[in-house]
Amino acid sequence: MGNKKDDLKSAGNTVLRLIPKSMEYLEKTDEERIDYIKRERFIVYPGAQKVLNKLEELLIEPKKSRMPCLLIVGDSNNGKTSVVKKFLKMHMPTDGIETDAVPVIIVQAPPRPDVSMFYDSILDEILIPFKKSDSLSRKDAEITYYFSKLGTKILIVDEIHNILSGSVAKQKEFMNGLKNLNNKLLMPIVLVGIKEALNATNTDFQISSRFKPMYLKRWNFNKEYLTLLKSIEKILPLKKESNIAENDKLAENILDMSEGLLGEIIEIISLSAIYAIKSRKEKITLDEVKSTGYIQPSLRRSIDDLEAV
Repeated sequence: MGNKKDDLKSAGNTVLRLIPKSMEYLEKTDEERIDYIKRERFIVYPGAQKVLNKLEELLIEPKKSRMPCLLIVGDSNNGKTSVVKKFLKMHMPTDGIETDAVPVIIVQAPPRPDVSMFYDSILDEILIPFKKSDSLSRKDAEITYYFSKLGTKILIVDEIHNILSGSVAKQKEFMNGLKNLNNKLLMPIVLVGIKEALNATNTDFQISSRFKPMYLKRWNFNKEYLTLLKSIEKILPLKKESNIAENDKLAENILDMSEGLLGEIIEIISLSAIYAIKSRKEKITLDEVKSTGYIQPSLRRSIDDLEAV
């Protein structure tokens, strides 16, 4: 008499190509499988890999008078932050204040272009005591000292488009502060934001020439998109194969609903997988996708477009 896993493999139309971890979850309860589907995870795809490769190059860049920088841009919920978080996870801090203890630091840009607030965020991130009333020069000196002490090699600033809330003069002042920090620390600075972030780096030519952009574009119906669908399906602990990538109508529907945004594609498929578990269908079809109650991004802007509950 075969075990439960063997029975799943031998049953018609069952999952044969899940990753090992997801395969283990086939034997767990529905609640455990749903919890597993909801977990945040990083999915490798060519665009993200190119960005990761570039970040790796910057990490080992030898010190020189003009250190290269990077601007990662893309639409909201299209994977920018996930990529830099993955990079951070690949270079996690080690214990203790010693050389190379904290190679990568990620902070979020302040809600307005304020250099002092930005320095506060950095000092908070590296757990260094300070007073908000401290002078800029004191905060700058602390950052310089501790970055050297911690062996920090790259600084990533997420949500850089936040600074567009201030005047052009304030935006320019903030970007000049970043440029000066880049010069003083002799380390690459990476900015991350939506496409409007290009306006922040275009305050003058010296800034725009320093922060070379890389664009994470929206998804189109092509081989790369179908490969993405296969990668996502391998994670889902469903007892039957959905073969999303082989079903053109289903794949196109998911792409249209998501409006080509990676985070939305993952959400649609995850919600559909959860519905498939709850309905005992154990596979994703067009019916599961339409039954999730998902509302596409452009329709969330008006209450008239929302379905009444």
